[in-house]
Amino acid sequence: MNYETRVILASKEQGITDLVSVMLDKGITAEIAQTGGFTMCAYVELKGGFYIYASPYGASVYDSESFEKDLAVFDEPQAPEIIAGVVWLYLQDHK
Repeated sequence: MNYETRVILASKEQGITDLVSVMLDKGITAEIAQTGGFTMCAYVELKGGFYIYASPYGASVYDSESFEKDLAVFDEPQAPEIIAGVVWLYLQDHK
């Protein structure tokens, strides 16, 4: 299996494909990103070098150098609509 296929499969298995799809439906510009070792997340670019990484377990804000803050953290995976909603609310407050 080639690299690209492995990335696609990992994204589907980890729920990121569905999460990005829901984010796009909500008008959030998001894409699939690999954070290392085929750990996948939804990536949302913000202004000033900041970005959001999101997964079914939550969402956090980072800058180019480090972690900034958690938007939400869950012990169990959540539906894509829940995570996308958390990101959407954050974006509304930080336009």
